[in-house]
Amino acid sequence: MEEQDISCPFCGFLTDSEYQIMLHMETLHAEGESPFVVNDDASIAAMLASEYDQESDEVEYTSCPVEGCGEHLLWAEFDSHLELHAAEQDTGDECSHVSQKRKRESGTEAAFGTGLSHALRNIGDDNHTPEVPSPDRQATAKEKWKSLLNMPPSSKKAIANASKSVKQRLGKSELGPYAREKQMPSSLVKLLETDGQTTTVNRLDVDRKLRSVKFCANQAEGIIPVLEQLLRQDKTTNYAYLCSPAVKHVSKLKREGGFCGYRNIQMMCSYIIGAKLQGHEVLNGKIPTIFEIQDFIETAWDFGINVQGRAETGGIKGTRKYIGTPEAQAMFQRLDIACSASALETKREIKNADPAHALLFAAVESYFADGCTDFDPKVRCHSMTIVGCEKRSDGSKNLIVFDPSFHDATPITKLIGQNFTHKSPADLLRAYRRATHYLKRYNAFEILR
Repeated sequence: MEEQDISCPFCGFLTDSEYQIMLHMETLHAEGESPFVVNDDASIAAMLASEYDQESDEVEYTSCPVEGCGEHLLWAEFDSHLELHAAEQDTGDECSHVSQKRKRESGTEAAFGTGLSHALRNIGDDNHTPEVPSPDRQATAKEKWKSLLNMPPSSKKAIANASKSVKQRLGKSELGPYAREKQMPSSLVKLLETDGQTTTVNRLDVDRKLRSVKFCANQAEGIIPVLEQLLRQDKTTNYAYLCSPAVKHVSKLKREGGFCGYRNIQMMCSYIIGAKLQGHEVLNGKIPTIFEIQDFIETAWDFGINVQGRAETGGIKGTRKYIGTPEAQAMFQRLDIACSASALETKREIKNADPAHALLFAAVESYFADGCTDFDPKVRCHSMTIVGCEKRSDGSKNLIVFDPSFHDATPITKLIGQNFTHKSPADLLRAYRRATHYLKRYNAFEILR
């Protein structure tokens, strides 16, 4: 009788030996206690719950093809993401070409099957992404494993009953592809250690004069005054609010894969430091690194602040697990920095309820208007990673954002510290504007003030 191959449900490894597959799982995929020492119902429930967590994460992701990006994207976001890459470059031709080429090749790419909450959630990166087995192959492998472990056929009802004694642990849909990671690769640690380092470079200004400037690869200051001048010069802008010029645009390092939740926290910290607000002393005038932010969050949990986050994530120190609003709020509360969080969601049970993006526009404009002290006829300046909002002459609205996934284009950075007139301000503003067509795909948002 011919031996049947046994497939690893995580990476697709094949063997006809039960011993080899168990050794493979124990060596490469074990978490904590061996999965083969099953002594109680709680352990079985955890394994089954994990299975259904994976089965529920059917949303497909693909890698951004732009060199050095490394983000994993929902297909629904793919085109708009590449459009924003085009906006951060001097011209958009190259990225537009990549977008069309990628559409033709999309059927050949493996993708993570992860549903993801996008409220302050970043997207990870892995230079060695394994092939993900097909759903049919995974299902076959799972049934084979159940027979090996003498596990009964699974049912959602059985899982619900058995899981009552198991602590709730978030999965890939909330924490990303590295939800079970214990330690990020050492090469990535080395890259992140360069975060925030500055050098002095010579640049030509708009008058073609050479000047020495301090340069940081992923932290840009002086962008808000440039956006202010561009908005004043754009004839389609009716009025706009902008945050404090103290805010730096913090973006990702090349090939880091994106730690957007952390980058958003860093931008908030840049405002606190630059404006010398509550909490700037504890930050010692320095934007915290990703590793320092992880320490702040873990310490907040130690002190009982949003402590459920530790149970849900299993801890974040040294990992690439996604963080969001609860983790950011825990950090700021631990540092005695006043903040408040809110969720905005379309109420589906109410007929003609306002969509989430309309609620977001209203909340953001209210926030800026409440804090505005200078009601200039066109551009009204205030305070922060939504750095402003804008009403166009046709009645439409935009958010003005610092997106950590993208860098400031050279035409923008050349204008820092200058007074200028630009012939096409809308072209430069495109990378910072987020309009209704971009936002309406989301049914909920989270805001941390």
